[in-house]
Amino acid sequence: MASIRYFSPAPALRDAVSSYYWFEFDLPVFSDMMRAELPQIRLLVEGAAANFYPDGSVTSGVSALLQGPTTGPVRFLAKGRLCVFGIGLLPLGWAELVGVPADALADQGIPLADVLGREADDLFDAVASAHDNAGRVAAANAFLLGWQARARAAPRWFTALADDWLTASAAPDVDALVAASGMSQRSVERLSKRLYGATPKLLARKYRALGAAVRLGNGEQQDWMQAGEGFYDQAHFIREFKQFTGMTPKRFLAEAAPVTRLTIARKRLMPGLPKLALYS
Repeated sequence: MASIRYFSPAPALRDAVSSYYWFEFDLPVFSDMMRAELPQIRLLVEGAAANFYPDGSVTSGVSALLQGPTTGPVRFLAKGRLCVFGIGLLPLGWAELVGVPADALADQGIPLADVLGREADDLFDAVASAHDNAGRVAAANAFLLGWQARARAAPRWFTALADDWLTASAAPDVDALVAASGMSQRSVERLSKRLYGATPKLLARKYRALGAAVRLGNGEQQDWMQAGEGFYDQAHFIREFKQFTGMTPKRFLAEAAPVTRLTIARKRLMPGLPKLALYS
């Protein structure tokens, strides 16, 4: 009933785009809780969908959606046969392609046309008219390579540093990022909000919780005692886990949201997938 497949972008896009995906669902109603994520472009080829964001805002009726990085769970609700082509954006890709400060669009979705104008329709039409996944990927590659050709300059050194910082440890230490950057804490916070949509402190919390969810979801660890590195106690672990995934660890293990568990399994099979993308 639910099917999702992931695809690698063209080699020239791999610093900007984490992956593509094609998702299909055949029942009349689809509802899922998406954990905090990296930004993405979501092309709704079939079906009607709504996104319910942590602040209570709702985005619906948009066929080509640009979603900023999220710092909390987003409820996704769709009706009718559902076919979605997604483009995952890495922080560097957001900075180079979108250009809007990530914190300005954090935890919200807007029509892609608000950034790209009529070109958003060109991307949607090219993907929607493709007959198979190879055609969809080729259409996305062609469009994004053209978009990349006029990309904005972005601090690649910082995204490389911050990506490694977020994934090298189960409990990222903010002071370590500041020290490695050679900048003041305030300067690091400004760059972090512009490129990642949140302060380093919030990012550390987000990826600490998401890392635990991935380890629990793929069976690498079995309980909070194993997955809870960096948390004060079990209550703290449960509270933070729910803040960023939308459910308690116990519920996650018993009935993990279908797309969440499926994406964890499928992403692990992709060679060369940036580790940051595995978490969200």
